[in-house]
Amino acid sequence: MFQRPLEALFNPTGIAVFGASESPTSVGSKVHANLVDGTFEGPVVPVNPKYDSVRGQVCYDKIAEVPEKIDLAVIATPAKTIPGIIKELGAAGVGAAIVLSAGFREAGEDGKALEAKLVEAARKAGVRFLGPNCVGLVRPWWGMNATFLNSDTPPGRLAIVSQSGALCSAISDYAGPHHLGFSAVVSLGNSTNVDFGDVLQFLATDPKTDSILLYVEGINNAPTFLSALRIAARSKPVIVLKSGRHVQSSKAANTHTGALIGSDAVFDAALSRSGAVRANTFGQLFAAAEILSANKRTGGKRLGIVTNGGGAGVLAADRAGDLGLDVADISDKTRAALDAILPPYWSRGNPVDILGDASAEAYGTAVKACFEDKGLDGVLVMLTPQAMTDASAVAEAVVAAVPKRGRKPVLACWMGETSVAAGRRYLSENGIPDFHTPERAVEAFSYLAQHFRHQRLALEVPGPMTDVTEPDLVGARMIIDTALREGRGMLNDIESKAVLRAFRIPTNMTIEADSAGDALVAAETVGFPVAMKILSPQISHKSDVGGVMLGLMNAADVMQAYREITERAKALRPEAVIEGVTVEQMAQVDDARELVVGASRDPVFGPVIMFGAGGTMVEILRDNAVALPPLNAVLANRLIDRTKVARLLDAFRDRHAVKREAVVEVLLRVSDMICELPEITELDLNPLFAGPEGVLCVDARIAIKRPPSKDGPYDHMAIRPYPRHLVREDHLSDGRLLTIRPIRPEDAESEAGFVRDLSPQAKRFRFMGTINELSPEMLARFTQIDYRAEMALVALVGEEGAQEQIGVARYAINPDRRSCEFAIVVSDKVQHQGIGTRLMKALMEAARDHGLAVIEGTVLKENGPMLHLMEELGFTIERAPEDPEIMAVHREL
Repeated sequence: MFQRPLEALFNPTGIAVFGASESPTSVGSKVHANLVDGTFEGPVVPVNPKYDSVRGQVCYDKIAEVPEKIDLAVIATPAKTIPGIIKELGAAGVGAAIVLSAGFREAGEDGKALEAKLVEAARKAGVRFLGPNCVGLVRPWWGMNATFLNSDTPPGRLAIVSQSGALCSAISDYAGPHHLGFSAVVSLGNSTNVDFGDVLQFLATDPKTDSILLYVEGINNAPTFLSALRIAARSKPVIVLKSGRHVQSSKAANTHTGALIGSDAVFDAALSRSGAVRANTFGQLFAAAEILSANKRTGGKRLGIVTNGGGAGVLAADRAGDLGLDVADISDKTRAALDAILPPYWSRGNPVDILGDASAEAYGTAVKACFEDKGLDGVLVMLTPQAMTDASAVAEAVVAAVPKRGRKPVLACWMGETSVAAGRRYLSENGIPDFHTPERAVEAFSYLAQHFRHQRLALEVPGPMTDVTEPDLVGARMIIDTALREGRGMLNDIESKAVLRAFRIPTNMTIEADSAGDALVAAETVGFPVAMKILSPQISHKSDVGGVMLGLMNAADVMQAYREITERAKALRPEAVIEGVTVEQMAQVDDARELVVGASRDPVFGPVIMFGAGGTMVEILRDNAVALPPLNAVLANRLIDRTKVARLLDAFRDRHAVKREAVVEVLLRVSDMICELPEITELDLNPLFAGPEGVLCVDARIAIKRPPSKDGPYDHMAIRPYPRHLVREDHLSDGRLLTIRPIRPEDAESEAGFVRDLSPQAKRFRFMGTINELSPEMLARFTQIDYRAEMALVALVGEEGAQEQIGVARYAINPDRRSCEFAIVVSDKVQHQGIGTRLMKALMEAARDHGLAVIEGTVLKENGPMLHLMEELGFTIERAPEDPEIMAVHREL
């Protein structure tokens, strides 16, 4: 149906090396030698006009002269020659290249201009290229070493993708002695054309890759990165090391949120949405490589520790506690097995301290018993060199005790060096990851535990939506447009609260006043006691200039407060335009906690939502957490739970619990707001009072800026939000309301019921096999979709709040990014009412909205009604070459 875009890069059939030479010191010579000396089965052809032959091979002047079929070019020539070479590759039908050469953006302004020429040449030629300024690409399973590295990289099931060529070199050099194996080593270099997202998309479906390591210095395309990372992490462990953890994003002056959110917190939030796991140091990345190369998985976070030294066991247990792992108690069966062979004074618990004079037999028994203990998800076996300990014999006993095909991870930590080196080597040779320190071993296990946790979290789906009230988008946009036309970058208090009310966020009434008399009228209107705040476009943080007075009880208080507030503001900020004050009733929220909800823009990932403890000390306390929108109820609750103030929302002593669902609703409304209003760059709701009866926002600041005219409706978002513009309403012949709209995570319950009620034939036509019930994994996969990479439309009958799902159509965008593969099923209850036709037309319209050119799918030959529908809709129908019982259908959009 289609070829993956990077197929020629990762799995070429023939390779040309530009810049191959006889010089022993040139990059071209080294990469050519690596390819020729490897086991790559296709032709490896040198291209260099300076030579007639290289290493005994005919050397060609140009790619057009090469008689063999070439689909990958490795280029190691001067930077200025490369745009021309790329043009020649396109003319010769070579679709992929690796540009090793430096001299582009890293060389200053001239280099940046040259890189722009390279990008344009590749676009016109239809060539995808890795680099420039990279080490290259290794595919050990195919014997392809298209790098200038000195060391060989053994084959395995682990891929590493790095923006640092030096890290690729270090990992490759480390691999052999430590018995690590790789499916791919990818050096991205400048990531000018092929980036993380492209490589992750390939590796996600690469049959030779079971897990992935990333070294990240910066992200060029956040939406593509997150989409691909989510796809990959859904099925394979992905561990990410990000450098520059303490580089702060630019701090905004207008809101608290802008000052509180740093770039590293945002990167963490992005990883949490994708399901990837983060490493914090280079050493931890090596630990991850060790454990992932062994291709083990864990079913939880309960770690068993076997040791012959109590101190070593305590160190391991301490690190486990740091990382949120459980050093769980061993079972009675395990304890009995160990009682039978160990002295009576062994620890009889976890860590399992089998004492300093433990024999190899004791180690073997202890490891086997812990491995078979169903209450443990992994086993760390530790050895400290002592006089009675034979480290090599113990290593042999441990290897013998662990089943070859067992998936439960067993890790080793042979502490020391000289006397344990042979034992450590034996463990590594036999597939047991070995570590020098307890901390590294525990960290390695934690990556597997975190991956398992993320897989389980992905199955958590929100319940059906209870509040379906739509925001007043038109009103909110008009308020913002008016402020932008006036050249303002901030909404005033009245406007900010009006926008909040348009999104159904509870706020207190606020009235502007430009004189003491007007302030008194405003106070009598809203009712005493009142709060008064300075009103000035130049003063964002009012309390900084003494511009807030609370609890004003009568007319005299109001008149005096007006004079004091305005005079103080003029004295402290003489350049500010003082427009008067705002007057609002004091918040009436019983037993309230002060919270803050904010939003800001990250330069890489776009809008970010913050939640935490609020009030005037918000920047001192810094008790907050961040998340990438869009949010649903599950994600909003997780955001709240990552803060300390979350505990204050519960009942304690004489205080009643906060109405948590009201706090969640505010987060969802703020998420909706910044998704739908790209003009909002920063937002603060501080304080947001939350009590047992609900929430109330008493102060709000919203910073605005007109978005670039080239942007589409959701181009400011790293994760595409719910596409409400695709919602369609119609009526069936019996008058019932028919709604066709994109699926939401909240539809999990109705989706499960819909599939459950399908007839056996309908299930077979849809899934091409027998399926009675959607598994939790399938349910999460079907409802928590990435709107940037796929689409699912559900057909519902009935009024909002009492709707029944009667159909679903979906497509997934193919890796070529111009076509998609669809599937559709309609309930047996509503056949012959045009539901399928309307769903398919809506789906094709959504595909056009995605910018796709072709829609395709497969239909069982016996599914006559569906084939008839395809014919009516103008699809081409052909017999699938791989199965005569399946028909392939496709049409241009």
